[in-house]
Amino acid sequence: MTRRIDIDTMRRHRDIDGLVAALFEPEENVRLTAAEALGSVGDERALEPLGRLKFSDPNAGVRRAASSAHARVVGRLADRKAAEGMSRES
Repeated sequence: MTRRIDIDTMRRHRDIDGLVAALFEPEENVRLTAAEALGSVGDERALEPLGRLKFSDPNAGVRRAASSAHARVVGRLADRKAAEGMSRES
């Protein structure tokens, strides 16, 4: 019996540790969905594991999802820093 991993619940609860752990599950769909969820959450703790996954996963779809998610997290962090810089200038 395989255990059920609820990526959507982890995403809603911003369970970054759980989502990162899911990146290393044997099922490709779980890894892909976890990568997408980490991209939507945008937490910087996901950068390193997503960076590794986008080059090392045996599945091309998972690598693409990890690459896209990594870019989304980087973009969110850049936006956040820009907004903080503008608020300090005011």
